Amino acid sequence: WMLVARDAFNGKVLWKRAINKWHSHLWPLKSGPTQLARRLVAHKDRVYVTLGIDAPLTALDAATGKTVHAYKDTAGTEEIIFSNGNLYLLVNKGKSALSKFAPQNNVGDQARVRKEFLWNQQPRLLMGFNADSGIRYWKKETKVAPLTLSANAKQVFFYDGEKVDCVDGMTGEAVWKSVPVARRPNVTFNFGPKLVIYNDIVLFAGGDRKMRALAVKDGKQLWEAP
Repeated sequence: WMLVARDAFNGKVLWKRAINKWHSHLWPLKSGPTQLARRLVAHKDRVYVTLGIDAPLTALDAATGKTVHAYKDTAGTEEIIFSNGNLYLLVNKGKSALSKFAPQNNVGDQARVRKEFLWNQQPRLLMGFNADSGIRYWKKETKVAPLTLSANAKQVFFYDGEKVDCVDGMTGEAVWKSVPVARRPNVTFNFGPKLVIYNDIVLFAGGDRKMRALAVKDGKQLWEAP
């Protein structure tokens, strides 16, 4: 496994960084795991990445690939969000449900993905950092459903499996919690609920074939639609 940077104009390789341990390449094709899509963020002259499946967050110089900063106590980072100069991380200090995966069928294990490998709903650490200095503003232990961590300039939002939560981006203190919001029964590793912030609206789809809109200011439901 390698992290590779290329010139966007002509495709020339600029630099490579080795990733010694990553997710199993024997995981079924086109079946996720979805959270791997949230381990790489590029912003201006920085690349924020985990250089290993259990590695901490590292900031790289985008032009050279050299390490600029390693963020303390972030080993096990599963998701990275960059917003308004800040980084918000979802960190798993326990063992990943996927760490012991081994294939059973030589024709693929898609059916196993749908049944055996589920979001375990165990609490994670949610952390807020200043992206440039690496100073941690706050951390809190909470349940966060995969792919629902999102942020605007001032606040951080996520779905805890039962409701949408909003916390202050600089302190981590609770701002509001929504009423219970439905979702599909099992959150498998080939699926993720969706949470998007657009202006003063939070859009959420939990896999139950419905979309809901909540108000950013107080979490009250504005509408629901198929």
